[in-house]
Amino acid sequence: MTTTSPEARPAAAPPLTFAANPGGRFPSVLTEDDGWVTAPAGGAPMRVIHRYEELLSVKSSPAWRMANRCETPLTGAEIPGGDPPGHMLGMDGAPHRKLRRTIGHLFTGRAADTLRPQMAKTAGGLLDQLAAAGTGDLRADYAEPATAATVCAALGIPAADWAPVIRPAGEAAFGVVHPGGGLAVSRAAWDGIWAYYRRVIAAKRASPDGGLVAQMYLAMDQAGYTTEEIVRAVATVSNGATALLPVLERVLLWLLQRPGTVVEVFLGERTWPQVIREAMVQCALFPVTPPLIAGRDARIGGHPVPEGTLVLPSLISAVHHPRGGAWLAFGPGQHRCPGDELTLAAVAEYAGAFFRRYPCAYLTTPVLAWRDGPLATPQEARFAIRRLCRAGTAAVLPGAPLQRPRPRRSAGLAPAIGSLPSACRRVVAHRDVRNRGLPSDDLVWDLCRGHRAPSRWRPSIAARCRRSTATCCRGAAAQWSPRT
Repeated sequence: MTTTSPEARPAAAPPLTFAANPGGRFPSVLTEDDGWVTAPAGGAPMRVIHRYEELLSVKSSPAWRMANRCETPLTGAEIPGGDPPGHMLGMDGAPHRKLRRTIGHLFTGRAADTLRPQMAKTAGGLLDQLAAAGTGDLRADYAEPATAATVCAALGIPAADWAPVIRPAGEAAFGVVHPGGGLAVSRAAWDGIWAYYRRVIAAKRASPDGGLVAQMYLAMDQAGYTTEEIVRAVATVSNGATALLPVLERVLLWLLQRPGTVVEVFLGERTWPQVIREAMVQCALFPVTPPLIAGRDARIGGHPVPEGTLVLPSLISAVHHPRGGAWLAFGPGQHRCPGDELTLAAVAEYAGAFFRRYPCAYLTTPVLAWRDGPLATPQEARFAIRRLCRAGTAAVLPGAPLQRPRPRRSAGLAPAIGSLPSACRRVVAHRDVRNRGLPSDDLVWDLCRGHRAPSRWRPSIAARCRRSTATCCRGAAAQWSPRT
């Protein structure tokens, strides 16, 4: 790598618009060496920093501070700036560390775990509705109502405020600020969310509860923060929490496109948290953090850079580093997202509930059209629920061949393997699963008898049959030997 200098800046860097790419891919410039970009709203060029060592050296050094380009921001997250204090994405140094220490105990893994029963209840209700319809839209029918319920429960605000207030403010905070009226729209969104939380905090002051808004108010009030500083901190947390929606949607989409990964979870080879982290590394992360500006003695890696140099930290290469991973998707250094534990818990709960209940769900939208944005999501991603057939005459997965009639007892199990989905054939043929509990009673069928399994289904029940029995659910197969 060459030392950054004023002469190294390109005469005209391209604007980083985050326009939709096929497959929801990130802009290639975010993984290029010596890449330079500008914000669509204007301003000086920014050097893209994407290598793991360089990224950590920039994000962990006090010589770099938030750029806070309130007039020419890349995204709405830069608009509030650091004055007055409260907006964590605009603060640096001792004031930022003090605020983090004041509220950090509210964002632990234990705090996230207290919401898991609510997540499970919400997921169950949404999945029941999908059972009646048989099909749905990934965002409108599952990801967004799940996110709305979780975010509003965590904050302690009415769920009815999600659509008119919380989601639009979050979209403005994470959206790209375009030239023209984009800056005014983003400023109006911040003004609106600040006004909303002024009213909410006034109500929480009179009647505190266990939600984040009330708890942040109590902690910051005891630490001597003003009401306006508390409003700004709460609004920043609220806008950050809405990022759960695109992350959850991209993780679900990634799993629907990779049924073999779901099979590995059912076989016990991997866990849902492991799979969720892999999905986040592959595609479900916000690719950049807010721009930084170099102070005195600033360096990129081991190379000094001039004071005033602008850089744009990019995460999408660094997460693939051997020492990277999903933890890096929430940003390294002092500005790491405080909602990482809540996000990981919610995505694992909702994704796990979805595929345990409907492991045979599959996409029905033939070609996905993508929205613009840093973390793009499909404009429409419809899916259907495929159940195992009672008569055992249809394939389990879309595109699999129709099953032949079950062979006679004398034929054994081996000839029937070809009628199973490809993901199941390996399991049965290699005999690497025995007496394995399957993920959902709703989708467990005794294929050789052609009727619904008991609600309290156990391997011992199937073992009473004198014929070899294969029970299949999205590739998870179990085999029992005949009674002797």
